[in-house]
Amino acid sequence: MKKTVNLSHVRTVNQRAILDAIFQNGESSKAQLARMLDMSKPSMADNVAALLQIGIIKEMGEGACSSGGGRKPTLLRFCDDFKYIIVMDFQYQHSYFCLSDLRGTIINQFTIQQTPTADLNSWITMCINAVSMLMASQGITHQDLATIAVSAPGILNDSDKNYIVSSKYGDFNVGQMEEQLSAAFPVPVLIKNSTNASVLGEWCCGGGQDKRHLAFISCGQGVGAGILLNGRLYEGSHLAAGEIGFSITPETLNSKNASLENRICIDSVLKQLNDGRQDPPLTFPDMIRQYQTSDPEIIGMVDLISTELGCAVCNLLSVIDCELVIIGGDYLAFEERLIPGIQKIVDSHAAIPVPVIPSRLGEKASVLGLIATSREFYFKQICTRSAGDEQ
Repeated sequence: MKKTVNLSHVRTVNQRAILDAIFQNGESSKAQLARMLDMSKPSMADNVAALLQIGIIKEMGEGACSSGGGRKPTLLRFCDDFKYIIVMDFQYQHSYFCLSDLRGTIINQFTIQQTPTADLNSWITMCINAVSMLMASQGITHQDLATIAVSAPGILNDSDKNYIVSSKYGDFNVGQMEEQLSAAFPVPVLIKNSTNASVLGEWCCGGGQDKRHLAFISCGQGVGAGILLNGRLYEGSHLAAGEIGFSITPETLNSKNASLENRICIDSVLKQLNDGRQDPPLTFPDMIRQYQTSDPEIIGMVDLISTELGCAVCNLLSVIDCELVIIGGDYLAFEERLIPGIQKIVDSHAAIPVPVIPSRLGEKASVLGLIATSREFYFKQICTRSAGDEQ
């Protein structure tokens, strides 16, 4: 039994290495792959045959002969459209939906505005209809899907179905939504915290591509951090790592706004700005417009936010000692003042200062992180299944 298990594991590892190499390097021959991966030709042939049988790679004709002549090698290519991924990214007042292939090319996408306090049935109906529309747009069924991937705010512990989402999102219930999606579309449904998805997106496709230790901080309607340590997402024992929005200080301990998120989230900031105001209530778009005209009250509030975030970043750096901090979220509307303010505090107070940069992926960071997570999940699934079937 032990020998069988070990053989299955070796096949899984070899097939995954081959699949990753073809995905990352484009068209390759078996001989090239064998040299690259230091794998014997018989092992390469067996594992390539298994991947060809699955259909996730295909033969693409002949390449050039080697300098010594001989037969032209058959080239292998990854099949981008072998399966598809549907992504749902839930924001405070809108939800983004897209269909991508395994490569990560977005084929169709749209955004739906919603009321944060919408009832759960409305949320679920919206999601099921969105998935159906995306599949219909490409003429595919659920059998063509690798996963449905969802990012949402809050503490999302998928293993024990313990989902903690702020009451500001109304009747939003990730657990029940997952159950309904799985019932309507029998494919794996992956759930990720929004900032965790974003740090993966920045690492794969954004400003953190060359880093091994990285933090992504989202600030706006909520405040949270996604943490990457040694090239792996760190989520903690309860999948609650990075919840810096719950940070407190001695000065605010007995205040109703004790936590960082309650002090600087959009709703709290607007409440402070509107306190005693006689005019129509200030909205966040109003705040952005007044910031652009250098309104002193708004400038002062942005400076306060940058100070709070600068302190939070310093505290986080003292624990995880990362190489780079990326800031994302709604408050990037104030980027040219916010980021230097955070950096100044980090340079002055962090034990080892690191660069603080704005996200250039924007809301796409979490989307691209979900696609990468889905692809990793699917590659692992098919290689494990294929290796097991051969026993």
